[in-house]
Amino acid sequence: MPQDMRDALDKFSKESQEAIEAFLAPMEALEPPPLIYHYTDDTGLRGILETGKFWLSDIFNLNDPSELKHGYSLAITLLKRKAANNSVAVAEFIKILESFGKSGGNIELANYFICSFSSCGNDLGQWRAYADNGRGYALGFAAKSLEEAFINQGSVDSELPSQAAELTRTNSPDTRFLKTFPLIYKDAQLAEIHTKNIDSMFDLISLPIGRHLPRPVNLSYLAELATTLAVRILIAALHFKHGAYSNEQEYRFLEVHGKMETHETKVRSRPYSLIRYREFNWKRVAAQALNKIVVGPSADPQRGLQFAQNCVRIFCSSPVDIVVSDIPYRAL
Repeated sequence: MPQDMRDALDKFSKESQEAIEAFLAPMEALEPPPLIYHYTDDTGLRGILETGKFWLSDIFNLNDPSELKHGYSLAITLLKRKAANNSVAVAEFIKILESFGKSGGNIELANYFICSFSSCGNDLGQWRAYADNGRGYALGFAAKSLEEAFINQGSVDSELPSQAAELTRTNSPDTRFLKTFPLIYKDAQLAEIHTKNIDSMFDLISLPIGRHLPRPVNLSYLAELATTLAVRILIAALHFKHGAYSNEQEYRFLEVHGKMETHETKVRSRPYSLIRYREFNWKRVAAQALNKIVVGPSADPQRGLQFAQNCVRIFCSSPVDIVVSDIPYRAL
C-alpha cells in the first residue's frame, strides 16, 4: 500500500478516536447513581446470588438486536445521504460497512460484551420486559463499589490487563478494556458524532481512484478504512439508545477484547442460537455491593418475599434490604 494511503488511514484512526473520547468525556466524568438495578426472574436471582456472577453478552447476540442496529443504521443513513450521486468506490465502501453491522462482519480485532443495569429499581416497563412480566426481581447494587470492582478486576483476574483509556483502539489485539457508563437517549447527539467521523474520512474513500493500483490493494485499503469507521460507529452506538427507552435509565458495563480464542468465552443456548458471553464475578471482588432486592409487582407477595429472603440467607454473607414493589400491576 502506498505510504500516503497508509498515513491517511493512521491519521483518521487517531483523529476519530480522539473525537469519540472528547465527545464522551463529559458523560463519563459524571458520578454514578447511588444504586443500579439488574432486573431478572427467580432463576436469575438465585443464579446471580449463588454463583456471584453476572453474564456480559456479545453485543451481536443481544435479546433485542434492534438497539444496536438503531445506532449503526443511523450512521449508514448519514453516509448514504452524503454519498448521494457519488462514485462506485463510495458505493462499494458502503456495502463493506453494512456487512460489518449485520453480525460483526470481519471485525476480528474487536469483541464487545455488555451487562445492563438501571438507575431505576421499580419501573413497570422493565418489570414487564426483563423480570418475568413483573414476577421477578430487581437487584440493587451500590454503583460505585460495583463499577470500581468491575474496572479493577484486571488486578484480580490476570488474563489480560485493564486499560480503559485505550477503549477505542483497534491495533492491540491482546488487550482487554473495561468501562461503565449511563446511556444517552438523544439521536441528535449520536448523529453529531457519526457525522463528524464520516466527514473526516469521506474523501479518503476516493484516494485510490486513478492510481491504477492492484485490486487487492484497493480492497485492503477500503476494508481497513471501513473497519476503523465501523469500530468508531459501534463504540458511539453502544452509548446510545432510542428515546422511547429513556424510562430504563440504563447503566451499562462494557468489556472490549481484541482477537479472542474460543476458550476465552462461554456459550449459552437460546432457541436456534448459541450466545457468547463473559462472566464478571462480582461476589469475589465486591461482595458487599448488593444492598437491595425489590420483589416484582406481579409476584405473590408472601412467596416472592420469602424466596428472596431464603436466597439471601443461604448465598449472601451480609444483610440485604428486601422490599416489595408498590406498583399496582398484575400479570395475566
